[in-house]
Parts: sequence; structure tokens; C-alpha cells
Amino acid sequence: RLLLFTLFLELGTTSKNYRPNVIVIITDDQDIELGSLVAMPRTVRLLKERGVSLHGYATTPICCPSRSTILTGLYAHNHNVHTNNNNCSGAEWRSVHEQRTMGVYAQREGYTTAYYGKYLNEYDGSYVPPGWDDWHGLIHNSRFYNYTLNVNGDKRKFGFDYDRDYLTDVVTNRSIEFIDRVASRKGRPFLMVLSYPAPHGPEDPAPQHADAFPDIDSHRTPAWNYAPNPDKQWLLQRTGKMEPVHVAFTDLLHRRRLQTLQSVDEGVERIIHLLRDKSVLSSTYIIFTSDHGYHLGQFGLIKGKNMPYEFDIRVPFFIRGPGIERNSTVRRPVANIDIAPTVIDMIGAQIPQHMDGQSILGLVSEHREKVEWRDTLLIERGKMPRMKSIRDRLERQKERFSKRERVRMECRKKKWQQDCATGQVFRCVEEGADWVVKRCDRDCECPSRRGKREVEGSGETEVVEEEYEDLLDEFILVAHSESVIEANEWFQGTFDLQSTTRRVKRAAKKSKCRCGKERLSPSSVLPSFDLYHLEEPTPIPYSKRSCSLPQMSCFSHGASHWRTPPFWPEEYGQFCFCQNSNNNTYWCLRTLNDTHNFLYCEFVTEFISYYDLNIDPFQLSNAVFSLARHILEQLNARLTSFRSCSGSNCNQ
Repeated sequence: RLLLFTLFLELGTTSKNYRPNVIVIITDDQDIELGSLVAMPRTVRLLKERGVSLHGYATTPICCPSRSTILTGLYAHNHNVHTNNNNCSGAEWRSVHEQRTMGVYAQREGYTTAYYGKYLNEYDGSYVPPGWDDWHGLIHNSRFYNYTLNVNGDKRKFGFDYDRDYLTDVVTNRSIEFIDRVASRKGRPFLMVLSYPAPHGPEDPAPQHADAFPDIDSHRTPAWNYAPNPDKQWLLQRTGKMEPVHVAFTDLLHRRRLQTLQSVDEGVERIIHLLRDKSVLSSTYIIFTSDHGYHLGQFGLIKGKNMPYEFDIRVPFFIRGPGIERNSTVRRPVANIDIAPTVIDMIGAQIPQHMDGQSILGLVSEHREKVEWRDTLLIERGKMPRMKSIRDRLERQKERFSKRERVRMECRKKKWQQDCATGQVFRCVEEGADWVVKRCDRDCECPSRRGKREVEGSGETEVVEEEYEDLLDEFILVAHSESVIEANEWFQGTFDLQSTTRRVKRAAKKSKCRCGKERLSPSSVLPSFDLYHLEEPTPIPYSKRSCSLPQMSCFSHGASHWRTPPFWPEEYGQFCFCQNSNNNTYWCLRTLNDTHNFLYCEFVTEFISYYDLNIDPFQLSNAVFSLARHILEQLNARLTSFRSCSGSNCNQ
């Protein structure tokens, strides 16, 4: 309350007759890690540079659970919306949690409320949710054309005409009409939510933006096409490098996503200019964020969300308004659980005790003093089963996934013990009680760099040959690829070892010696090529029925998918790809403070992962075996308490 009290003094008024307006702007699937803000210079100038930029997260990186969290201030385990299907606008949601959204609380405080755009994926338009005076809610999932809105109880269909029907502009225009009507009402402030469809699929840009960003490649982060990943969860172990047609798809999809955001950017500018013209900008808070991030080729995954990694859980998060510091950055972990409590604090109401989030106002005030703020968030996807002890899970994982055990397991196979033959890259030699991996390209000798590393689980260090450690990483990757192919089980992407060997030899000829992890570099995997001159197109006649696997989420893509330019070239054909699996269920701790910056995860498969982002910001290598056992047990205990936290217990 200190921020509001200070603001009241500055404006020479009292808390009774001063109540600010609040606007919440939500985009759909907008990343921050892949460079989406390059398409939004107006938003950056008007919100980020005139307000505060925060380190924002989505606690469940999927649409309906995250949007339910934004509205209620609850973690998914407390509102029980875990997927885009079950309880997404279902019976429990409607009878319990929908009665306690930010709109309901604002309405009780005498605010005029309005909601425009996407609501929840399974919202069927049969009712107007409580808490909203002016309701223009999208029925079902994001579309740009050919959709239906529930307009205050009346279902209205929209067509395929840009000037009349483009949903991004419809959301902006309806919002402007609302501000025109209510901004001059003294003593009756407003809360307005703008929920844009961009940059969600089908990623239809406005016609005037369809040629923008022809050469953009900001999505090609160090994690882009970094695959396969034998040290990560099941889906990523079985996802190989992207094929050329997949690379072309990620490049074009990235362009289309950025193009759709340009219309959002124009809308943000129009709304702020109107607020200024109406003389209410100085008394209006604006929050800008997304429901979650996105990936485009990261770890070989062509597109999607649902992963616990930074590219899917980080979101843009800006706040501007009265008493808010300008052009500053707060490096504290804030999240979608904090939006509803912040809105309720902004309107001067008491934050309900059941809410899991906190008000952000204390972090962003011009007059802020030291604020106690949590350093850890729960990242969750799915329901919690009973699990074995963390010690048992770690030992089992070491037997299968630790570097030394993987080397021993592979080197016991006869194929690696044979003398080097044409095309062979590695061989294993038994030395005493252990195995040593040697490279078959005998003419290539790499310089050794001596260093120290922690002995797994002991806290001790030993001198190691760093180049030999790199060689072992490469050997494990090749052996893993062969094992996936030989198992004759499901996998996707390319595990083509012959072509990999050819690329390795070509790279070796150019550089004379192949050292370190050059083969793992995304740029050495696929040659650059022009999207419009893809060599040897191989159209595959996938049908929607064939692009389906039990307990997997898969999609097919072809020339008929996008109905607006830029189009997918018909000669590239169709392809099928699985972007998620049911066993990609997890609970994670995301910790960020002055000394620590890590992600610790436990999966329903009993798999464990740990990434120190101070050392490995793109989460390329699972470092769980570097943790001492007592540290691992502490992390497990804290995660266990977070999984069932509620209210203030979630912020300790």
C-alpha cells in the first residue's frame, strides 16, 4: 500500500476519490528468447522504455493453464486446469475459479470492466463469464479470420475480409471504442483486458506486413537444431536433427509470427495515443505480457511450447503507469501468478489470501524500498504422482545416463572393439579395468587442455583432459544415434550417421583437424540454403490420420495450411512431426537471485535434470550428476513442498 499512498500524496488527492485505470495486454505464444520484440519497436518504446521491464515467466507453458493462472493468480495445481482440454472452461472452472477472477474483484470495487479477444481454448460461447461488463470473447482457440465472438451474450460470426474481420484489429478497435465511451466518466475507472491472437497459429499477418523480415534468423539460438540430446527427457532423446524441409519451415514460421506481431504493435501505439488524447494516460496502469514462450527448432523440435526450458517459459513482461519507475529493469522472477494480485492491488482492493502470486507494485515503484521477494518459481505441467526416493531415481539414472556408465555400456559392444575400418569414427580399447575411447581419424591430433572438474557426487576435483571429455561427448552422441536407429522404435528427425560422417570428414578436410564439439554445432549440421530453392524436395503424402500416434501430440503441415501469404511452397510437400508426448510431464524449480540462476526438474518418468544458467544459459547440457547428493536432496525437498503450495506458502 506504500506505493498507492505515495501516489495519492503526489496527486494531492485521497485514496477514496483516486482510482487508476488498468489495462492488461496479453499476446498468444509470444517468446522473448527468439527475438520477437524486434517486431514491436512501438511497444518497446512506449511500455519498456517508459516503464519497467521484468524477468517474466509462465509457470505452465501451455495456453489454457497459463491463461487460467493469469485470471486467478493461482498455480495450475490449485485451479486444476492442467491441459488445453481437461477443465479448460469446464465445470470446476465455471463453478469455482471463474467466480474469483480479476474481473470479478474489479467489478465489486465499482470498476467498469471489459474483455476483448481470446479467453480459454475450450470456451464455447454459451455464457458470459462473471466479472465483465463489456464482453467480446473469442469462442475456442486463436484465429485471425473465420471465427465467432460472444458479444455480450450474442454470438457473431466473422469472415475472411481483412478490413472487417482481422481479429487483431478487431480487438484493438473494440478497445478504442470502449475507452472513448468510458474515459470521461469521473469516479468510474475501468479495467480492460486485450487478449490478442498473435503470434499463435495460423499466424496470418495483415496483408501490408506479409513481406516483412525476409532474412530474419533470430530464432537460431545456440540451442537451435542442437540434437539429439541423450542427456535430456525421453522426447528429446528421440528427436534428431531437423531435416532441410523442417529448417525451411522454422524459418518461414518465424517470419510469419513476427509479421503478425506488427499489428499488435500498431494497436498498442493507437491505444496509448488515445489514452493521452483523453488525458487519462497518466492515471492508467498498463501491463503487457504473453501466456508463454515458444520454440522453433530448439533441440530439434520444429515448433511448439510445453517444454520447461527458458525459450518456452520466459515471456515479455512490461509495466508502466503512475508512480512506476521509467526505463528500468528488475531482475527478479515474476510470473503469470502475479498478474491478478497486481491488478487487485492497483485498484486499491485487498488481495485475497488464497491467491498464490504477489503484487509486483512494490518492485517497480519509483519510491520503492527494499522489498522481500521470492527467488524461486514452480514450473509445472501435469498432475503429481507418487515417486520413488530421489536417491533411488538418481542411482537409476546414473546407471543409464552418466557419461562414464554410457561409455562402459557402449564399449562392451563388439562393434566398438573392432579395429578401425573405412567410415568408422571411434573404437574402444580396454585398458586395465576401464575402457578408453579413441578416434579413428589417426592423422588428426587435438591439443589437450588440462583442467579440473568435480567428481560426480563427491564434491572432489580431479585433473582431466578436457579434449578427451569432448571426445567422449561426441562418442556418446554417435552411439546414442545408432542405438535409436537399431532399436527399431519411434524417433523423429534425422539420425543419418552416414551423412553425419560425410559432414565430419568434409569439416575435417577444411580445418585439417576436428577438435572439441564442432560436430555438435548447429551450423555444421545443415548447409545454408535459400527457402525458395530447396534441393531435392520429397513430398510425403501424410494424412491427418497417419500423422497420429498414441499418447503423442503430432501435427502435419502442407501447402493448404496457410491461407494468407507468405505461403508454404507446394513443391516442398507435406511433413508430419510430433511436438509433445504425455510423458513430458514435469515439476521444476526456477531459481534466480544474485548468486544462483538454475532450473531443476523432475519428470514423471523419474528422469532428473539440472541446468546452471550462469554457466550454460541455453541449457545445452544436463548437469545433474555434478550435484552433490545432499544438494540434490535439498532441491527435491523444496520442489516437493512447492508442488502442493497455496497462498503465501508459494512465496517462501
